[in-house]
Amino acid sequence: MREPSPSPTVRPLEVVQEEERTAPPVRAVILALLLVAVFAYITPYNDYDLANTFVAGNLLPTSSMVVLLLCVFFVNPFLRCFAPRFTLRPHELAALWSLIVIASGIPAAGLWRYIIPQLPNLLYRASAANRWDELLLPHAPAWLVVTDKAAAKGFYEGTNGRILWEAWLIPLAFWLPFAFALFFAVFCLAALLRRQWMEREQFTFPLVQLPAELTKEPPPGKKLPPLLYTFGLWVGFGLSALLHLTSGLNTYFPNFPAIRRFRSLGEYLTGFPWDAIAGTGLHVYPAAIGLTYLLTTEVAFSLWFFYVLERLQQLLFAYYGWSGLGYSATDFVQYQQVGAVLGLLFLIGYAARTHWQQVLAKAMRLARNMEQGAESDDREEPMPYAVAFWGFLLTTVGLFAVLVLLGMDALLAATFLVMAYGFYLAVSWIATNGGMVMVQMRILPFDPLVAFLGTKRFSPRGILMMCLLQEAFTYDQREVLMPSLLNAMKMAQLSGLKQRALMVWGAVAVTIAAFVSLYAWLKLGYTKGAVTLTKTATFFWHANYPYMLAAQYLDPGMEPNTFRIAGMLVGLGGFVGLYWLRLQFSLPLHPVGWIVCRGWAMEQFWLMILLGWLAKAVIVRYGGLTGYRAMRPFFLGIVLGDLTMAGLFTVVGYLTQKGYPVMPL
Repeated sequence: MREPSPSPTVRPLEVVQEEERTAPPVRAVILALLLVAVFAYITPYNDYDLANTFVAGNLLPTSSMVVLLLCVFFVNPFLRCFAPRFTLRPHELAALWSLIVIASGIPAAGLWRYIIPQLPNLLYRASAANRWDELLLPHAPAWLVVTDKAAAKGFYEGTNGRILWEAWLIPLAFWLPFAFALFFAVFCLAALLRRQWMEREQFTFPLVQLPAELTKEPPPGKKLPPLLYTFGLWVGFGLSALLHLTSGLNTYFPNFPAIRRFRSLGEYLTGFPWDAIAGTGLHVYPAAIGLTYLLTTEVAFSLWFFYVLERLQQLLFAYYGWSGLGYSATDFVQYQQVGAVLGLLFLIGYAARTHWQQVLAKAMRLARNMEQGAESDDREEPMPYAVAFWGFLLTTVGLFAVLVLLGMDALLAATFLVMAYGFYLAVSWIATNGGMVMVQMRILPFDPLVAFLGTKRFSPRGILMMCLLQEAFTYDQREVLMPSLLNAMKMAQLSGLKQRALMVWGAVAVTIAAFVSLYAWLKLGYTKGAVTLTKTATFFWHANYPYMLAAQYLDPGMEPNTFRIAGMLVGLGGFVGLYWLRLQFSLPLHPVGWIVCRGWAMEQFWLMILLGWLAKAVIVRYGGLTGYRAMRPFFLGIVLGDLTMAGLFTVVGYLTQKGYPVMPL
């Protein structure tokens, strides 16, 4: 889906030709896998005990950038002086960054953050008060949740570090293979889409631009990449670093003067009807300004515009009293997002229809009879199209069959898989084309069925399975696998790495991260007791939410809701209609913001996105493309400053046992 009239964007980064590509070097792979294991081990402790800036936390993982910066600023300059032949070359730095990125989310929201706390939570917190013992426990088999009382209590209250593995083996025998199969399907889907998004539609991949610049070879006689010799970069870096330095010191020394980074609209506007949006955040995250500058003006405008439009809907419902009549603005907007996601899936399929025909032909062994030339050549793709197509299809059918055999309603199982893939595609599209560093939507795969059919026709076990699965794999998209895979593929394209070899090592990295972080999660819970880990909502609200939802769906149950259906139709029709108007009449309003207009990430970043859009609009208006390019290092410096300070305060957090979050937790 190419922009019909794009505003000046980033300069295209030079792509290495296919014949010049090389496999990821062995030493870079070994170093990356070791670091993946280290980050996987420290993530639960760092993120959910110390509440430091998360090790990954978003789609430009802090860990990947800290490693890259250490190599660029310290390791390589040292090696160039004393052992030049051991210097890490650009393609080695690219491989190192890519493998860390691919595995970055697995120890957190990409896999374990919502699975581990919820497995023992049903048995631990079930009571007559919440009626989970009556409504849910009879329908929770031993392969789905932890059913040993001592193990559940031990995880939440501690056992001095003794992990009760016996109680976890049976549920993990379901969750781990299911997760790995789903990840394989995602690998296949990303491989099928790579050429369409990178070469045909030419997505800009804003999140890859700064890492790609940092992997470049230094100019002759220099020790650092060219970007680091631009004055503007260090101005942006200094402003961002100064903000976090003062705010961080204020965290440890409250009397130290600092700018307050977190405010809400309710501090300035009170009373009716403003109370309806009193919680609107006015937060300061400089990196979001810098990344917004890399987006097309239309996409950046869309992101904050639709958030403001959502806030206006909240005001409208409150002012006219519709909420008191049972019509929730939150529900209406939430189901607009569901419709917008469905609209995006339609557009993704339609825009890539020629590509899908070629993929299908290759999968059916018909490509040799088609005059497609290089377009059907998949030798340099992350997977052969036949493997990716049949791997995705057969894995999906297998996952569906497993869910149905284990007691899930067929319609629920099919809806979960289709909507999960839909969410992954939507997040990937927004991250790679829209540049959102953190994507979250407050919608779930069950939502369309709840709107159209209600919940009373589905079995209790099916509902419980659906609530647990959607919490585990789709609830929080900030660290999901697919956009990280695509960003790694883009880095491989830019740096001359063979994508197929990179994806093989990426799968190894995911496996290592899954097993190492599993041990780290269980060790943390059984050592400290999860009930003491109160700095995030991970072991409380998030662990309770799927069971609260399932209990509500069972008793009193949900009826079909025409108001929610109307919201879905508005979102679907509006999204597709706006995109059609863009294609036909160059309407300068991109519909992508509709998908993320309600969500925790936009609540955190909307103001910074507005400022980033405004800065770019003014610069392009008065300076044109020349002005845009001249200011680009300044905004990259802002991002670099944030990421550098995130790494610094992570170390400080370990030393002081008190974290300072540079990015949202």
